[in-house]
Amino acid sequence: MTAARTTSFSVDTVLSRIGYAFREGARWLLRGLLAITIICMAGVIAVVTAAVGLIVAAIAVLLRLTGARSGTARATRTHDARIDPDGVTLNAHRTARGWTVE
Repeated sequence: MTAARTTSFSVDTVLSRIGYAFREGARWLLRGLLAITIICMAGVIAVVTAAVGLIVAAIAVLLRLTGARSGTARATRTHDARIDPDGVTLNAHRTARGWTVE
């Protein structure tokens, strides 16, 4: 024989189950909002980082185009020819290890 199950619906039981469902729903909603907020902040940080990188690159290009006149004049002078008092021409050029005289 199976025991008969009596179901008694009281107002307190129904209200407590409804309150529990609302609390669980609110908890899941807050978790979802927190996840969306974290994802949005990561996106904002990525966009700001990319913008700063582009600004730094633009400044580097501008400095290269405008302020490097004395540097290019120095860089183009890689050969230095001098005449020795004996009449021998010394040819110097820059290498990775420094100046080399031939």
